[in-house]
Amino acid sequence: MLSDKVTKLSWVYQLYRLGQTSSLREKPGQVLRAILEHIVEGFGANSGTLALIEEDNQRLTIVAGIDIPDHVIGSKIELGSGILGKVAETGQALLLNGDMSSDARFKAAVARDQSTRPHSAMCWPLKIEDRVIGALSINRKDAAEPYTDVDLENGGVVVNLITVVVENTRLHRDQEKRIAMLSKMNDEIRSVNKRLEDAQNQLLQSEKMASIGQLAAGVAHEINNPVGYINSNLGTLQKYLKDLFTMLDAYEQAEPLLAANPETQASIRALREKLDLAYLKEDLAALMGESQEGIVRVKKIVQDLKDFSHVDEAEWQWANIHNGLDSTLNIVWNEIKYKAEVVKEYGSLPDVECLPSQLNQVFMNMLVNAAHAIEERGTITLRSGVQGEEVWVEFGDTGKGISPENLNRIFDPFFTTKPVGKGTGLGLSLSYSIVQKHHGRIEVSSEVGKGTTFRVWLPIKQPENKA
Repeated sequence: MLSDKVTKLSWVYQLYRLGQTSSLREKPGQVLRAILEHIVEGFGANSGTLALIEEDNQRLTIVAGIDIPDHVIGSKIELGSGILGKVAETGQALLLNGDMSSDARFKAAVARDQSTRPHSAMCWPLKIEDRVIGALSINRKDAAEPYTDVDLENGGVVVNLITVVVENTRLHRDQEKRIAMLSKMNDEIRSVNKRLEDAQNQLLQSEKMASIGQLAAGVAHEINNPVGYINSNLGTLQKYLKDLFTMLDAYEQAEPLLAANPETQASIRALREKLDLAYLKEDLAALMGESQEGIVRVKKIVQDLKDFSHVDEAEWQWANIHNGLDSTLNIVWNEIKYKAEVVKEYGSLPDVECLPSQLNQVFMNMLVNAAHAIEERGTITLRSGVQGEEVWVEFGDTGKGISPENLNRIFDPFFTTKPVGKGTGLGLSLSYSIVQKHHGRIEVSSEVGKGTTFRVWLPIKQPENKA
């Protein structure tokens, strides 16, 4: 006879509630065991087994068990094999009394698991409409009263509710899996979007640097030609002037010989005084020196522009950080010279494996931002050093500083504290991406009203798997 518990509404309600317990639903294995424990107790059984059909519809998986070996949980059963497999395959409930070892249908199962030697057992298919989703068996030991066909039939009514509870639990588990999968996909989408955004920022930076590179090449070509012949002409002119001065010296030495002709001597002396020949000789030499110095400066500016953009140098290479910093400083000097004095406190740095043109973009952004942070007149201090396997370059300014609430946002794309139309908010974001690409980092400290310091850390040698 079945226990009268299963006929009480309280037992049925408790069964339903087990499937709705949120704390258990987060752990499907525990909820299924709790349901099975409730069933075994209600049916007056000593043990029980719950198995569900996998998605391939070819095998059962034992998902919960009471009074069975732990290693059995999670094991697979082919449809048609053993008690549970037979019931799941046929879709028909089964009553067994006595020792099953003599039953040819389950001989293999008994030999595999001695726990299948109950005195009395009932097994039902778990069916949703005409679809079998698993099987449930409960067992009584030898000392207990054996189950009857009436018990099998009456239990089948309760099993319908059990099936709904188990299916709801499994659906919830599947839902949780789908939610986890969707959450993972969402994380992957966010990651892809972040990579796309970084790639877009890098593309913008690359296009900008390519434009600067083309400009540098064009400027270098256009300026170098006239600078070349001006420099050549100045050299020739300097030689001609030297010859003329030699001739003038000879005339000056011959001037006393004109004493026999006082009028001519007086005319030459007057002309020399009028032209201030001594001043002309001195000033011409100075003018030539300044002109040649100007040509050297123009050539240096062109070279700095080429060094800054590193035309045709898009590969990783070993470069001198100070050279890149100095050439960049010369390029942006017009932005800085009216706002700040630049103080250099360079340390001794080894060459660094890097993409020089991209690092120069970082240096340019740092220098321009430092200048913009200074409202009237201030100081920009450039420092550098080496620590272990890293080098660092520091940009300090005496500007207005960054407020604490903005300090954590300054590397966000399109975030800027500048007025509308004065900045895109991409400078520091691009700098952050470039430094990350170099497997480095940027540290920042700031105090409102006193200034800001950015320190860029870079590894001396890139890892083998560099991008």
